Amino acid sequence: MTYTFPEMMLSAMTAVYVAVSVVVAVVRWGHRCTAYAKHMDYYFPDWKTFIYCFMSNIVLCPVIFLPAETDAVLLLRMMLMLASPFHCAVLIFSYFGRILNVTWWRKPIYALTATYTVMALIALVVTLIPGTQMQGDFFRWFFLVGDLLAMIYLISFVLALNMIIRALQRFSDENYSNPDDFPKQYTEFILWVSVLHLIMSWSMAFNGRIWALSFGLFILSILAVVLLIGALNPHRTVEVDQLEAALNAEKEEKAMETDILSPERKEEILLAIRQQVEEKEGFLDSHLTLSKLSRDCGLNRTYVSWVLNERLGGFFFYINRCRMAHADSYKASHPQADVDEVALASGFNNRQSFYNARKRLG
Repeated sequence: MTYTFPEMMLSAMTAVYVAVSVVVAVVRWGHRCTAYAKHMDYYFPDWKTFIYCFMSNIVLCPVIFLPAETDAVLLLRMMLMLASPFHCAVLIFSYFGRILNVTWWRKPIYALTATYTVMALIALVVTLIPGTQMQGDFFRWFFLVGDLLAMIYLISFVLALNMIIRALQRFSDENYSNPDDFPKQYTEFILWVSVLHLIMSWSMAFNGRIWALSFGLFILSILAVVLLIGALNPHRTVEVDQLEAALNAEKEEKAMETDILSPERKEEILLAIRQQVEEKEGFLDSHLTLSKLSRDCGLNRTYVSWVLNERLGGFFFYINRCRMAHADSYKASHPQADVDEVALASGFNNRQSFYNARKRLG
């Protein structure tokens, strides 16, 4: 059979997308052999889901060999509509659900996975049967179910985005002294990549033209590589009990928000904070959190937060000003030390945390 140039382009771009998806999945699986292999579920909570999502793109293989078939193009459009919100939702739920130590997402993710798998298999089988199957009543019912599922996946995706946006707001400067204790930058990265992926996939699916599908698949291939690069490094450095403490503290704050501290009590708390942070050099703890500082001071977390915000500019800024002052002193006494050594000696996780904190402090 002779194909037109647009059809050959569609075949080639689909092959590229499927190949990239398989490579991404294999590389992610291969990362189990790294130094983090023993703690894969902790450092990479989404690795199994990640592999499944990318390997599922194999169902698009018929488009590679049958780019001129109506069924194959319809398969591609349907799977693009379903796959993007499904992949983004389950990956976010899997990764951040485990990081935030919540379990409510498990049953929804199983339901989403089961329905997506069934639809993908039906579309694959129908496409491989000779003739045009996606027509008449089957076409209408299949795409009606697909549209309904796409809306459900979209709602799930929105809920997943809401979860990470709330996480960004909750685990902010009020809780963590190092910018990468909660994977804030990675969270923002996932947020924008997911939104871009959804926009691109649905634009392709609704447009339906071969050139648009080819161009979109090329962009999705690039996004897959970008996502892999961002996902290879561990983005979780704080123990779960610290995250739980931050979550539980919210209830405590609500119960005590009507309390009023006397000036004398504020001075006592301020003195305890300075003693723990400055005299005992508590700021050198690279994973120091507001909850941990409060426990070390033997004080209520809410009261410590109030005093820090009122008298010292806030937890993050106070701790990192102390670290920056220590870094200057360390550099003066160790002129041969490089940035990495200075950063680690001053309580930062790494060089990037040092730069990020310095940028935030201005």
